[in-house]
Amino acid sequence: MDLLCAERLADCRLAERDRVIFEDMRVLQNLLDLETSYIPTCNYFGTVQKDIQPFMRKVVSTWMLEVCEDQHCEDQVFPLAVNFLDRFLCACAISRRQLQLLAAVCLLLASKIRQGRSLSVDHLCFYTDHSISPDDMRNWELLVLSKLKWAVTAVTGFDYVDHVLERVEWSKESPLIRRHAHILVGLCYTEPEFIQSRPSVLAAASIGAAVRGLNPPSAASALTSVCALTHVDPAAAEHVLCHIESVVASESASLQTLPTANNNKVTSSASCSSKLMCVADETGQPETPTDVQDVHF
Repeated sequence: MDLLCAERLADCRLAERDRVIFEDMRVLQNLLDLETSYIPTCNYFGTVQKDIQPFMRKVVSTWMLEVCEDQHCEDQVFPLAVNFLDRFLCACAISRRQLQLLAAVCLLLASKIRQGRSLSVDHLCFYTDHSISPDDMRNWELLVLSKLKWAVTAVTGFDYVDHVLERVEWSKESPLIRRHAHILVGLCYTEPEFIQSRPSVLAAASIGAAVRGLNPPSAASALTSVCALTHVDPAAAEHVLCHIESVVASESASLQTLPTANNNKVTSSASCSSKLMCVADETGQPETPTDVQDVHF
């Protein structure tokens, strides 16, 4: 008898809701129990890394995000790749010239783990303007895995979003909450300040910021319920949330002053605000972040 698999690897449709996963609190509790094992062990600037500064990490992580956007990667690839990057930098000193090579290798590894079709080595070399070679990437792939001790199934802020939204009634009040939360989780992983933050805190703050930005009827109590589910200190989540809002506000202001590029692509400094606007525009919502809500975005 012939066996036929009709699944298409390029099909990005979400899987059906799994009642076993989303109705069993042990799954969420396991994520909370495991997340501390994958948090970077130190703030490596000036200690392990003598040649790398926080702004360099910001630049390379933003480049990683843009590569993921251009290649239409799954949302979960980018946070995992940044987790690999930070954990490696806690364990091995490198020069600034090797930082983009490391970032490309982390993207390659994360895409192999979190999506059906991995990124191409040749494409990643192209995104670096061929400043690295395929042989460099293959050699560093083994180096990165060894420094990570092959612990590559890390828990990230992305992993919490669906588990939280499936357990709260107010998530149905706006179809944009999930998408905005994912975008803001990605934003958190570009910020050097959050290197050692718990993924559950980043997720709670991102969901809270998304809800507050869209301002559905339950916005006032949303952060409290998210923090209760994820066992996150509300004060810690509020601190991260305020930082998210300040970054988005800053990028929104930058977006208004950017000249239009020939290829109509937005530069990295305003990528988050641009994505939020695009999501709103696709669903018939106002096109600018200040129209999406009154104050924050």
